[in-house]
Amino acid sequence: MAGTDTAVTYVELTLTHPGCWTTEVMDETGAGVVGYGGTVTGDLARERCSIYGDSAEQVELGVDVADESTRIESIWRVDTDASRSTAPRASIGRYSQDVLIEYEYESGIGTAFSTHGFVLDGTSRMENGVETWPLLTTSTRHEIESQLAEIRETRDVSLSVERVQPIDRRESSGSFHDRVASLTNRQREAFELARARGYYEWPRRTSAADLAAELDVSKPTLLEHLRSAEAILLDPDGYHG
Repeated sequence: MAGTDTAVTYVELTLTHPGCWTTEVMDETGAGVVGYGGTVTGDLARERCSIYGDSAEQVELGVDVADESTRIESIWRVDTDASRSTAPRASIGRYSQDVLIEYEYESGIGTAFSTHGFVLDGTSRMENGVETWPLLTTSTRHEIESQLAEIRETRDVSLSVERVQPIDRRESSGSFHDRVASLTNRQREAFELARARGYYEWPRRTSAADLAAELDVSKPTLLEHLRSAEAILLDPDGYHG
């Protein structure tokens, strides 16, 4: 079969992209955004996303900010109202709203990756001002470095490479470290604080209420973050990287 001798490489990037509508949503509302990839037609790109948060009101505000953004041409709700989150387990937030957005091709960072041969592996995550992009490519490491350098130069983006490894090696690894690395920022922050404060010791040296106060979130939100993290960390058979 053609192409079977070509190696597939997994590339994980973190970046900040001030010229992106997701940055406006995150900065103004504290909501997060999950991207599922999209298509390009002429000068316009379309992408399906989930805007998520800890309350329906926060999500609605996030949708309003996106709708008012000068960087988005059009936005359509996929669901009628913000509802209990159905976003992938790698996301956090108790409520979410799926939207379809249309924007100018050159204003989105996702199109920069796709036009350089990168394919989104799962979902991109935008949280706490930082975007995480898991990508697949058949380019060599030298080509990857050259492509990312070009993206840095042509787009308003600060980009860091977190991981580059052959896909077969990534798929064969299901270690605890890999699963911790797959957590979102909030999940990891909650889990690591809980572990550091003795929440998982017996008897417990701290309470969920104390952890929530330290993170400046509600107790239900803290427990939601921990449950989401534990579902990934304690289920190696269900972990797929």
